[in-house]
Amino acid sequence: MGFAQHQSFYLRPQWLNKGMDEIQKDSRFFYQEDHFERLGIGKNMAKSVRYWMNATKVMKDVKSTTTEQHLTHFGSLVHTYDPYLQKTFTVGLLHYFLTTDESIATTWYWFFNVFKEDVFDRQTVMLALEKWVGETQEKAVSTNSLKRDIDCLFLTYLNKNFENATPEDVIRSPFEELGLLMQTIRTSYTKMPLVDATHYDLLYVALLIYAQKHHTNELSISDLVNEPELWGKIFNLNRSTIVEAIEEMQKSYPIVFTRTNRLDIVRLKDVIDPFDFIEQYYKKEAVK
Repeated sequence: MGFAQHQSFYLRPQWLNKGMDEIQKDSRFFYQEDHFERLGIGKNMAKSVRYWMNATKVMKDVKSTTTEQHLTHFGSLVHTYDPYLQKTFTVGLLHYFLTTDESIATTWYWFFNVFKEDVFDRQTVMLALEKWVGETQEKAVSTNSLKRDIDCLFLTYLNKNFENATPEDVIRSPFEELGLLMQTIRTSYTKMPLVDATHYDLLYVALLIYAQKHHTNELSISDLVNEPELWGKIFNLNRSTIVEAIEEMQKSYPIVFTRTNRLDIVRLKDVIDPFDFIEQYYKKEAVK
């Protein structure tokens, strides 16, 4: 399990691109003594960059006689077509990968897939996370580590508009644009639906990734709403929004939506590699 490995720094806009540039030139970059200087940041921030690159699945560690870092297929596509994270499609996928791997970003996985409250304060989140960790994790996790995770998660998604904040405090996280977390009053927060629930390319490729990972091509609407790693959990979409999206998507995507009295089923007609679809999307966008 992965707790508090981000060094308390949320993802900054240029970090992934800087890191991808460097490991393309040197697969042992993060082991070089001056790597943090070449990134233009401190040592702890450099550790955070490495963590976020792994957690968002743009980079992977490859171990043989030594450990090297290489771009993943997804990382290569991002580095080629959207290195500055200008597209919601890219940011949405980074969020999807971050929140669907329980092993590396455990608190992020828990918050989106397990934690069921829609309106909450930080104390509620903390108590619920401590309870879940105590029930599911073999090793104890310190309260400080869990608190650092929660604080970092909130900074990852909340809109930065603090009064009397330092310049470092108000650097935007790429994930803010997804609109998935909002402060309602001084100490209260709520999960919010994906800002653009009609971004069907993003929803479709998330479905392809899930189908490939779990070896299925058929899901119920109830699955899409309630199951981990699917639209209701990861993008905070409710049943009516999901049904509306599926009804529209079946007109343009290889999806069959069968409505019955007892069960509404979504079936993927074609087995499409999600990364082929991602590349097709970027190439299509590049010619616009």
